[in-house]
Amino acid sequence: MKKRYHILSLTASLLMLSSCDIEMVPKGQTTLETAQEIEYLLNEIHVSTDPGSDISILVNESYGQEFSTVKQLINNTNTLLSSYLCYNENLDRGNLASKDSRYTSIYSAINTLNVALGKIDAATGEQSIKQKVIAEAHLKRAYLHFLAANLYARQYDAATASQNGGIAYVDNYDMDQKQQIPLDQVYERILEDLDDKYIDALPSTASVTRCSRATGNAIKARILFQMKRYQDALPYALKALDSDYTIEDRLYMMDDYCWLLLPTSPNNFLYVASSNPSFWCPFADNLSRETVAKFEDGDLTIDYGYAGYKEEGEEIWNGIYGEMSSGVEGCLSFSGWDTYKNPWGLTVESIMYVAAECYIRDNQIEKGLGYVNEIREHRIDPEKYVPFTASTVKEAMEELQQAKFIEFLMTFENFFDRKRWNSEDEYKATITRDLPGIGTYSISPESPLWIMPFPIAVMQTNPTFSQNYE
Repeated sequence: MKKRYHILSLTASLLMLSSCDIEMVPKGQTTLETAQEIEYLLNEIHVSTDPGSDISILVNESYGQEFSTVKQLINNTNTLLSSYLCYNENLDRGNLASKDSRYTSIYSAINTLNVALGKIDAATGEQSIKQKVIAEAHLKRAYLHFLAANLYARQYDAATASQNGGIAYVDNYDMDQKQQIPLDQVYERILEDLDDKYIDALPSTASVTRCSRATGNAIKARILFQMKRYQDALPYALKALDSDYTIEDRLYMMDDYCWLLLPTSPNNFLYVASSNPSFWCPFADNLSRETVAKFEDGDLTIDYGYAGYKEEGEEIWNGIYGEMSSGVEGCLSFSGWDTYKNPWGLTVESIMYVAAECYIRDNQIEKGLGYVNEIREHRIDPEKYVPFTASTVKEAMEELQQAKFIEFLMTFENFFDRKRWNSEDEYKATITRDLPGIGTYSISPESPLWIMPFPIAVMQTNPTFSQNYE
């Protein structure tokens, strides 16, 4: 692996976020003086911990990434992983959350953005750079809080959000403690950071780790969509897609027999990896038997994806490795080395699915499925591809959900979608995991497992916090 971006060493001095709390760097502890120096702070953010380690398990995409059998993992009962695999709601997850690098990395990145916002006005340099820094920092801060809220709190619902516990919304770096605020206030602050004036101040183009106007519109569309403000989300999705967008095209796999997807792929609106430098994604993820059954006939990654050579046993979705790793017959394990999906960021495809669902909910079925089919044309062997059609919203949503689940394996999308759909009577569903010889386990739409526990140290350091799953 190679590091893709050179970040000035001054960044390290800013990431003072302790794993024990979310205290921020005091004022005066950095020496940033120019707008250009401060702009370097925005070059890359990452969110530690692959989705495949927990939330992908909960939505039954996979059995995780461990090199132990599922039976062994379940039998190790006093662990978070065991509770996720067998959907055990009785375990005190809060007392098992001894550390959480994902939580720490999210608030560390937020801290860096707050440092940039706190320093930029007094910095020397061009006003155009300052305006760009301010706009991008606000949008990324909103996006990171959006990720945290949907991991550590309930699904947003306008009717109940004021009664639900939220997270800390951190907009400064000089306070000793951060307050947990209600969920409705979290989203009020998110929307303030998503003000259109910040989107309009962004450049027309940017790298995949920086924000263009299309990125800003994509972020706002995705967050409004998660809030179930579907008709508000649609115009922003369309603005994002109004640019010359690029879909990841996998048809080359029919000739090359590999799945080459780089972090710099132009289908990324905002690339957010789970490590820095970026690591392969998926990585040794063991797909559940139920997920394997969801792949469409002619899926290019199944039929043409190989690691090295086109021969039996070299498939990137590998049944031999899957059964060896998980102990479950029918499990497929990912064994490719050239694929970098976007686990915590936004892609062109994710915003196309936002537009698709918004149109379908508005009974514009043909328009909605048009976006889904446009993606599927690049995912399915042309000889086996059949366009989706539907005569009702219900049928169209079922087709969308089927294709979208596979599209976003090993990203945050399926987990966030399931939480959102579970809050709607028409689309809520109980997920069942069948493990032959081990057991059958189910998770209901109302399960507390859909909410991740705050780390122990956060609970100890911040007396205003309470676990949102209780």
